[in-house]
Amino acid sequence: MSISHKEQDSVPHGNAVAVVTNTQNSILRNEAAVIKTKLDQIVVAPKHILYFGSGGVDLRCASSPDKKGHQVDFSTIDRRTGAGNLSRKQLFPKAIGATSKTVVDATAGFGVDSAMLALMGFTVVGVEQSSILSVLLRDGIRRALKDKELSQALGDRLSFVEANSVAHLHNMDKPDVVYLDPMFPPKRKKSALPQGSIQLLQQLVGFDTHEKTNTLFMSAKQVAKKRVVVKRPNYAPLFSENPVAIHKGKLVRYEVYKPSS
Repeated sequence: MSISHKEQDSVPHGNAVAVVTNTQNSILRNEAAVIKTKLDQIVVAPKHILYFGSGGVDLRCASSPDKKGHQVDFSTIDRRTGAGNLSRKQLFPKAIGATSKTVVDATAGFGVDSAMLALMGFTVVGVEQSSILSVLLRDGIRRALKDKELSQALGDRLSFVEANSVAHLHNMDKPDVVYLDPMFPPKRKKSALPQGSIQLLQQLVGFDTHEKTNTLFMSAKQVAKKRVVVKRPNYAPLFSENPVAIHKGKLVRYEVYKPSS
């Protein structure tokens, strides 16, 4: 497992996030100083607090600053195999492909999909442009390394890079698969709100436009050696023409596309 920094954040977080440091840990204090510089803002009325404390880094609601918020914690992933969460018979790994070995998760977010694939045996690089999300991912990796059982389960198969995915795809060794999970707006009619972590992502980085995602999709097709996989809600139209396979579940589906090279 590894972590790295690449470039200054260009994701617009507005005045939504304040940074609070309450730890003597030198690594976390340095992370806090760096993220303050990257955000380069004076937050007057924050919606969230990026809190650096003795238990690591979490993203808190500003209205409840003393209540622990969302933390990237890979130890919470259900690691049962066989017919369980990490079975290769599940739709997700089927879409990635039985013969695939290397995967780039170009929309890493909170890193759950990346970690699940790594736990299944794939070698995964998660790419995330948001500096705030990247801080949480790096903290998640550091704590995972301290968990002997989890660290052994992940092996050296999981890493995260803070970078623009389009640029980074063209500056790395070609993976077998590029995986995309765009953050598209929900359908218009009233429906149940998405789970808390998804709501938090929406509030923090907003939604992806089809134009922006299509640029990433075209880059992915140029780079992937075997396939591009796009996760979509079932109510949405196909992301692009002529998928070679569709693995459909109750709420979402995984569309598989041939690379262009």
